[in-house]
Amino acid sequence: MAKKKEKPAEEGSPAWMATFSDLMNLLLCFFVLLFASSTQDAEKIMRIVNSFNPQSYSILESGAVSLVEGQIISGGVTQLPGIESFLEYIGVSVEAKGNNDDIAASGADKGEEDKDTSAEEPDDVVGTYPEETKPEIESEQKELSDEALKEQMDEKGLEQSQEMYDEISEVSESYDIDDRIVMDFNSQYVSLDLNGALLFDAGQADIRSDAKVFMQRIAAILEKYRDSIIEIEGHTDNIPISSGKYESNRYLSTARANKVLEYVEEHADLIDANMKAAGYGEFRPVASNATEEGRAKNRRVTIKIYNQLATDMMQAQ
Repeated sequence: MAKKKEKPAEEGSPAWMATFSDLMNLLLCFFVLLFASSTQDAEKIMRIVNSFNPQSYSILESGAVSLVEGQIISGGVTQLPGIESFLEYIGVSVEAKGNNDDIAASGADKGEEDKDTSAEEPDDVVGTYPEETKPEIESEQKELSDEALKEQMDEKGLEQSQEMYDEISEVSESYDIDDRIVMDFNSQYVSLDLNGALLFDAGQADIRSDAKVFMQRIAAILEKYRDSIIEIEGHTDNIPISSGKYESNRYLSTARANKVLEYVEEHADLIDANMKAAGYGEFRPVASNATEEGRAKNRRVTIKIYNQLATDMMQAQ
């Protein structure tokens, strides 16, 4: 029986190989796309990690902005009331810049283009965290920064209070009442101590008629600082009150503070929202109550005129 002739093999690759090659090409493209979409931006990831820094000052951390020295504002939230007024006063502008650590880590600075840090950063940076000692160092730096800022604020406050003190001293001399006022100042306010015996009769809160000209001149001084917060405090000695009109020295001191406030508001153009009155009775003495001289010093009305920096901070609270 004759054998069948075998068909000659077709030239080139078999048909199944072409289909297989197409499948491999598609799979290669698919995995390339997967890899490309999973490539991590080290710089952005580090910024995200830094934004969760527990040592940050802000409630919503997104990197801190360096003001004067150290990190004071973070995430657009300031923790010190009235700090904008102080920064504006000393000539520091507040801008939303990135965290200093982020800028140094990314190699990017003001106006410079971001550099590729993929060669320097490890591929897997999601699980990368700062060293154990870094939070302690940052905490110390921020404490030093807070102290430096407070020192600068105290210095500026003292400058303003010194100017107010000199101005009030000059005016009181021109009014010929400087011998009836005991003045002092600190980084927040200038205080004027008025002798209670000159203003009130014993156990009474009404201003004496012979003290009204003196109080009108005090009102004229206060009018020059109407934009500042002004506190009027009443104080007494520790001798129990014998008058039946007031229950205690605290009630008497409060009534005297209110009477002074009402009188200066009647005789000067003051802002009522900036005026405060309080009575402390015998609980804030400036001298010993063991002697008559000390008790006389404690029977007083204190007027505190806050400087502009302290006023701005108090109003911002």
